[in-house]
Amino acid sequence: MPNHVSFENDNLILRSRVLQLKGQNIVAALSKNQTLLIYCLLNKVNERDMLISYIWPDKNPAEKENSYHQLVYKTRRALNKCGFPPDIILTLAGYGICMHRGYFEPIIKSQGQHLVNNTARLIQRSLDHTR
Repeated sequence: MPNHVSFENDNLILRSRVLQLKGQNIVAALSKNQTLLIYCLLNKVNERDMLISYIWPDKNPAEKENSYHQLVYKTRRALNKCGFPPDIILTLAGYGICMHRGYFEPIIKSQGQHLVNNTARLIQRSLDHTR
C-alpha cells in the first residue's frame, strides 16, 4: 500500500491515516493496520482471509485470525469513540466484514430499491454461510 492513502466520495474521506465523515465533521485518526483495513473495505475487499493476507502478507491467515478479530474490534471502538455510527462496519457471518454502503455511496431515488435488494442479498449470503 502507498504511504499516502486517499479515498473520497460524497460521504467519506480517507487521507493518510485519517478517516472523516463529511457533512457531520466526524474525524478519526487511525493506526497503520486500521488504515489498511478501512482502505480494503472501501475498495470492496471484504473476505476475512483476503483482508488478513493484505494486512499481514508474510503470515499464514490461520496464524493471524486473532489479530484480525482484535483489529476489527479496535477499529470499531476507535470509530465509535470519535462519533462514527456504530454500524459503519458490518459483520458478514462466516465470510468477513464490510462498510455500511449507506455511509459512502450517495443514494439516488431511482436506486432506492436497488439498495434494498443488495442489502437483502448481503443478509441472505450471511445466513447461507452460517448454515
